[in-house]
Amino acid sequence: MEQIREMLHEFGPDRFATYVYAGLGGIAVVSVVAFFLLSWSWIVAIINVFLGFVVWRHLTLQSSHPPLSTGRRWISRREPRVPNTSNLPAVYYLYILGSGGHTSEMLETIRRKFIPQTNAHRRYLVSHGDDDSLRRVAQLETRIFNCLRPSPNPDLTPAQNEEIITPAGTHDAFLIPRARRVHQPLLTAPFSSLRTAIHAINALTREPNDRPASRYHAHFKYPHVIITNGPATGFIVCLVAHLLKIFYLAPQNRLKMVYIESWARSRSLSLTGRLFLWTGLADSFCVQHEGLLKRYPGRGLLFVGKVAARLAPPG
Repeated sequence: MEQIREMLHEFGPDRFATYVYAGLGGIAVVSVVAFFLLSWSWIVAIINVFLGFVVWRHLTLQSSHPPLSTGRRWISRREPRVPNTSNLPAVYYLYILGSGGHTSEMLETIRRKFIPQTNAHRRYLVSHGDDDSLRRVAQLETRIFNCLRPSPNPDLTPAQNEEIITPAGTHDAFLIPRARRVHQPLLTAPFSSLRTAIHAINALTREPNDRPASRYHAHFKYPHVIITNGPATGFIVCLVAHLLKIFYLAPQNRLKMVYIESWARSRSLSLTGRLFLWTGLADSFCVQHEGLLKRYPGRGLLFVGKVAARLAPPG
């Protein structure tokens, strides 16, 4: 529990949502005033221009997605199977955890694909009340740190040794409300999803405390890659990230989205998977069963193999 508090306590109270609610309220007031002051022709023209801009930006972002050949080329390599990012000023990943099986698969993927880098930061997005996921994240990060912990430098004080970033990199966790609770009525789901979206903005734009801008500039302002594997919260967070880029509130080369369909889905996509497929939000849509490629041909799915299936013990 102490390590879990260390991951979370430095964020302090989350007042960001208050500012967003105030901003939305201001927009609502301006919209109501404009509705009564402007003629219908002006209102229709403004709506059409706005929708046209959103569609144009959405298509522009879609066209920037990497081609399937790029992913297939890396997957077909023997070693390494991922690009070398150790020389970059920052490598920032955001992992969206569901609960139960979703968390197990995501942490297994991280464990199997982990590459030690001092320039890496991992942020875990966890739903309120999901203490089990927080506990398992703490266990995984403890294992990573213990495997890569260097010997203390005798020429430095204990405090200075603590400030050294090891090859394990840095990490933190961020709590957000659930997009939809189990057995929650569908009529109330849009309201809880809106609350999730507002808190997601904070998680996507807040710099890690271990990587302050005073030292790292804006390198850790936005995650480079968002990885999700099925929870409804993952789609909401990725939709928010997409909107941030649509309205030029985040750089186009950040907040890249990778969706990994659950290992349990071998014959059809989950609801979250279908939402990603229909909207085209994900830069890479990965599946772990070749049968899904045959069921959804020509839809941009990338077969990556058993990246989340737990390996059987040797012997």
